[in-house]
Amino acid sequence: MEGDSSALQRLQQRLERVAYIVNERLGSVERWLIIGTLTAIVASLAIGVFYVLLRVTIAVSAYFHGVPDPLEYLHVSDYAVLEVEHRNIVAMFFTLSLFSLIASIIVYRFAPEAAGGGTDAVVEAYHHRAGMVRSRVALVKAVASALLLGGGGSAGPEGPAVQIGGASGSFVARILRLSVEERKIALVAGVAAALSFIFQSPVGTALFAVEVLYEDDMEVDALIPSLLSSVIAYSLSLHILGPGQKLPSIHLGNILKIYGFDALASYILLGLFVAPFSYFYVYSFTRIKEWFSKLVEEGRLEQTYAPVAGALLSGLLAVPMPQILGTGEELLSHALLNFQHGGTVPGGELPGGLLFTLFMLTVAKIVATSLVVGSGGSGGLLAPGLFAGAMAGQLFGLLVAPHLGLNPALYAYLGMAALFGAASKVPIGMSFLVAEIGGTPALIVPALIASFSANLTLRGVTIVESQLPHRIPPQIFTAESLLALVRERRICLPVDEAISTSIVVVNWSEPLSSAAEKLIRSRQRIAIVVDDEGRVVGVLDPGYAGLDLRYALRSDEPVANAIVTTAPIVRSGDCITKALEQMLIYGSDYVVVVDEYRRPKGLVTLEAIVSLVTPYIVESLPVRARAARPRTVTGQAPEGKSGEQT
Repeated sequence: MEGDSSALQRLQQRLERVAYIVNERLGSVERWLIIGTLTAIVASLAIGVFYVLLRVTIAVSAYFHGVPDPLEYLHVSDYAVLEVEHRNIVAMFFTLSLFSLIASIIVYRFAPEAAGGGTDAVVEAYHHRAGMVRSRVALVKAVASALLLGGGGSAGPEGPAVQIGGASGSFVARILRLSVEERKIALVAGVAAALSFIFQSPVGTALFAVEVLYEDDMEVDALIPSLLSSVIAYSLSLHILGPGQKLPSIHLGNILKIYGFDALASYILLGLFVAPFSYFYVYSFTRIKEWFSKLVEEGRLEQTYAPVAGALLSGLLAVPMPQILGTGEELLSHALLNFQHGGTVPGGELPGGLLFTLFMLTVAKIVATSLVVGSGGSGGLLAPGLFAGAMAGQLFGLLVAPHLGLNPALYAYLGMAALFGAASKVPIGMSFLVAEIGGTPALIVPALIASFSANLTLRGVTIVESQLPHRIPPQIFTAESLLALVRERRICLPVDEAISTSIVVVNWSEPLSSAAEKLIRSRQRIAIVVDDEGRVVGVLDPGYAGLDLRYALRSDEPVANAIVTTAPIVRSGDCITKALEQMLIYGSDYVVVVDEYRRPKGLVTLEAIVSLVTPYIVESLPVRARAARPRTVTGQAPEGKSGEQT
């Protein structure tokens, strides 16, 4: 045991040394290059494990389907390919129920936050949890999603990848002892790395990661770190997966035709055509999620069995249309190749013909995904959005392309960007992503036109409920302006909800050198000074007092003889308004929280208060925030974000 403890201490010391070098000795670009590299490596390894588990699960499903050599499906990561090639309805329902049940038990036993789509959970963590995502979430999400998707659940691997990437960024930030703001940026960089590893689209995924946080804005501070991280993950993906592992490139022919005035007008019409499908995606997902939540709250359905019910209901839709099962990515790849050469949908057409088949596949994929993910199944929404967008785009292309002399498959690619770009409010990121997937930058402008057209039509409607309308203006980060807004909104949240217990406490008779060592070792800015009975008597703030830590490290005088300032104090249970008032009185950006005996419980910073009250004050901001108020198709803000506490 002593040997293990000693080894652990040596490891901790080495990590602290690395953290010191990264944070104190390197410039900004070098720091984020190292942080991005570590984040990309961790995220790529986690996603690699996810894909191995996914393919193994599909091979097991192939065994239940009676495939003579199930191991031939170890290279397949889309259940829809298996079901189309080997139709077996009994086996389909068996694998749907079995693997969705196992996945649900794993999620709700070990990490309930891994349920549902991963994108919304990461956006929630960015805005309201200081960028903290538990490391176990990455493992639970990888295993549960691989089981659900490998058993036929209609969902995407990108949602799990986003949560895995976010957990990877948060993990690296903790190891390197980054600040809260830097941890949030590392989380975004992890998302970009994870998506880049899957899509091999370094620019599009970086833009997606910084754009998905807001409805009408993007986190520009995280753009460069995200680009660095996504480029590194892209390089790793080329070596591990090989090039061209996702959707096929498209040959556009005469570029001038694609940029003709009539063609440009058709892209606007495509956005208008796709917008109802985007709205239906948001509407169906929101309604089905609310329906399952109500069933669980009323006790009519156990939470663990809800994803099983959703998967089985989606199986009913898959009886005539097996193409809607699984991630749909490999089947979509085959479909896009067929579309480029005038072919049809893999698996055959419905009796109504190709146009009817494309329409039904669009609607059925949206409903099936809403059932699987909305019921709490661990999967993503992006890949199904690409599938539905491609089907809707091809439908539009078959109607208009012959009149323009263009390949209808062009509109399938643009439809992918438009449908999910509008549904998730990520038109720029999706446009670049599709252009990179399509293998040509010539797709960027048409994709942007179609995406913005659809996005403007769906103003204020988003499938990512935790998105904020836009970034909070800098002026509310001052204690004075924030106090005014909090008073105006009559918000009285207890300071305990924003407290940090990572504090340094020193006795007033303790040597100054000891206090300085504690500050340096813990990387805290201030030390709370207490008397012999443990009551707060002040704070030791070297930055405020101009105390040289190099002198302090050599000083044996007691802390009480040093420059100790009066502490801004609030009691546990006080409202945040009092904390802000104390900050203004003492000119600080923190307050010390004490109990009834004046013993320290923790610190509350201005940054923590901003994170706590942002959901309450964002709707009081002028014009832009009010214009975006219907955050979902029901016109209601997410639970817990619209009420006031007085």
